[in-house]
Amino acid sequence: MAPANAACRREDYPEFPYPDTDYQEDNRGQFHFSARGGWINDVNAPLYYRGVYHLYFQHNPHGLAWGTMHWGHATSEDLVHWTQQPVALQPGVHPGDLFSGGGVVDTANVSRLRHGEHDPILVYSGTNGVTVFYSLDGGYTFEAYDEGRPVVVPAGTSRDPMVFRNEPAGAWGMVVWSDEGGNGVNFYTSRNLLDWTFASRYQADWLFECPNLVAMPLDGDPSAIRWMLHAASGEYVVGDFDGATFTSDWASPKRINQGPAAFDGSYYAGLTFANMPDNRVVSMAWQPGNRGSVWTGNLTFPVELRLTSFDDGPRVVATPVREIEKLRVSRRTWPEGVLDEREAARLLADVRADTYEIDAEFDVSGFPESRFGFRLRTGGPGSGYEVRYDTTSQTLDGVPLSPVDGRVRIRLLVDRGQLEVFGNDGELYRSLNVDFGGMAGDGIELVVDGRVRLHSLAVHELGSIWRGEQCP
Repeated sequence: MAPANAACRREDYPEFPYPDTDYQEDNRGQFHFSARGGWINDVNAPLYYRGVYHLYFQHNPHGLAWGTMHWGHATSEDLVHWTQQPVALQPGVHPGDLFSGGGVVDTANVSRLRHGEHDPILVYSGTNGVTVFYSLDGGYTFEAYDEGRPVVVPAGTSRDPMVFRNEPAGAWGMVVWSDEGGNGVNFYTSRNLLDWTFASRYQADWLFECPNLVAMPLDGDPSAIRWMLHAASGEYVVGDFDGATFTSDWASPKRINQGPAAFDGSYYAGLTFANMPDNRVVSMAWQPGNRGSVWTGNLTFPVELRLTSFDDGPRVVATPVREIEKLRVSRRTWPEGVLDEREAARLLADVRADTYEIDAEFDVSGFPESRFGFRLRTGGPGSGYEVRYDTTSQTLDGVPLSPVDGRVRIRLLVDRGQLEVFGNDGELYRSLNVDFGGMAGDGIELVVDGRVRLHSLAVHELGSIWRGEQCP
């Protein structure tokens, strides 16, 4: 494993060592990953290998705006605490446009690239042609395969290759976005991860950039595998993949995340981790809108995606990965009871927190006209930010969400410039950028219009994901 402060060492990366930081700049998330310095955007090739999670990302270490794309790199042993490593792919050293892409661990050495103790790790990048890079040191440094000559060249404008394992077919697949005849993706197949054969094309107006095809067990049943295809926006459809062709009978897509999906929004270009040891489907995405004095952009907190049956068919639900428990430094709980406006206001009057998680469940049976939720960052010059559920419209933070057996569960991850809202065990998942720094308060209020029964409430203070290392 690379040294923890390798991103700082001038002898390792002399072109632009990262600036000193204590990760305390304005809006710098304390449990949302951001680069030590410079710009980041799309998540690239997240994967797990021998006890280490590798997170690559589009990166401009030269400035705070998009440009001169590199592949940044960070590692973690627990999926929540991250250490930034030296840049993995660098213009001038690695050929081609180093745009977004995916990666895999070649545990069977089908590529025949292994030399030494490590399995080959292959990542795929490039525009208007897919370039392969491989690592033989566990994912820290990469060489271009075949001097960077493209392994496939889709028609039209193309980018964002993502490679996946198709276990039933015993083969590998690749999905690449292109605008040939309109938005869509090309599918390719391979036995060795290097030689690819065109298989089919799936076209849809909504399917723009950064495609991801994921095999998911329906309701956790490994014998009931469906395939989920999503775009950079988080829009997705569920269907079947026979090893060559993807089909879906959905007339229109759903959304994984209900936050603003745009280059200046709060959710874009998510990818799922490859080679996970426990077969979980774990995703991270880009949150574009946050910035500080030395950094621009951060990533969402990692979530586990599950395919769950609802009355109108299968849907993707998302919940924070269980490793969030490693960040909890304190916990307070409150008993159940019926609350009105005054009783709710008193409940959290003595609670103060900077970064935290709220997990609450409400019983709305018999309370058809109530509004309730939380006001965050109270006590400062701003009025606080509210997340409320409305029983009349059955919406949480303005997004439709029906009660389940008469209950509504609200889970909030509150960081310094980032807010993630989960409703009913991930049926609703919403990432937002919020300028909490302008509110400056550290209070939390439970707000109720009317009456509602509180079933359970816990507030967990969350510690920082940063280890505190400084550049020498």
